[in-house]
Amino acid sequence: MEKKELINIISNVLSPIGFKRKGNSWVFNDSSINKIVNLQKSQFGNYYYINYGYILNAIPLNDMMHIYNRVTSINIDEREEINLLLNLESNISDKEREDGLKKVLQKELVDKIQSINIEDDLLEELRNRPHLNDIPLVVKQYFQLPVV
Repeated sequence: MEKKELINIISNVLSPIGFKRKGNSWVFNDSSINKIVNLQKSQFGNYYYINYGYILNAIPLNDMMHIYNRVTSINIDEREEINLLLNLESNISDKEREDGLKKVLQKELVDKIQSINIEDDLLEELRNRPHLNDIPLVVKQYFQLPVV
């Protein structure tokens, strides 16, 4: 499989839910929150990562996203499957890779990103995290979250 086919798979999953493609990113703009999905190539081979997150329109942005996530799983077997699907050098047929990626994207990306539509949804998601170590200070201050 080539990168362009991977992009087509992601586009086919995200376009029906309102995302617009811009290069290696897909964007859903709203009045208070913008949702971003980004395809990132590894420096170590023909391997990719799918990142996603949110931009809060009410606060300045110093990076690509205020809230940053990666499509993965806490389950070791699921995480290895995702890694294998996104490694375009792995010996998986194109059909198997496409079917597997669609399933993973639905479970690990679409369901999550569609559940956050307003600032309150995002705040609730942040409050349910085990820690906020990866959340920028400006976001913590905006939501009046602990900065420790």
